[in-house]
Amino acid sequence: MKKALLLAVSLFTFVAIAPQQAQAQGHSHFTKIPETAEGIWKAIGEHQTKLTAVVAAKNLGEAHDHGYAIRDLVKALPAKVAADKKEKADEGATEITKLASALDKAAAAKSQKATEASVKELETAVATLKTNLEAK
Repeated sequence: MKKALLLAVSLFTFVAIAPQQAQAQGHSHFTKIPETAEGIWKAIGEHQTKLTAVVAAKNLGEAHDHGYAIRDLVKALPAKVAADKKEKADEGATEITKLASALDKAAAAKSQKATEASVKELETAVATLKTNLEAK
């Protein structure tokens, strides 16, 4: 009887607390980060292609996945670039983090036009960062 009660209380606690923890932490995404800056740029390009495709197909539910993957990849760049480029990489990561959040909000609101605008802003920021870091 004690085991059953303990199990029931544990299950109830998990069901009651887990959604609150997930909400407090935000939507989690797990992006595999390549070992090199070149690998990161390749992965960013792949996610940009996928992002453009899902938005064009009006599948806004997937847009945030690719936007956040791009964000996560860009956030990994400062550790992979030369010391003299680290500040520019950090600045770009900050800007792209904001743009990924805006993309998520536009997609969640199911606004095709706003999502498309956010994708363009994100693409421009990524291109600018790539130029600033003199990446290939």
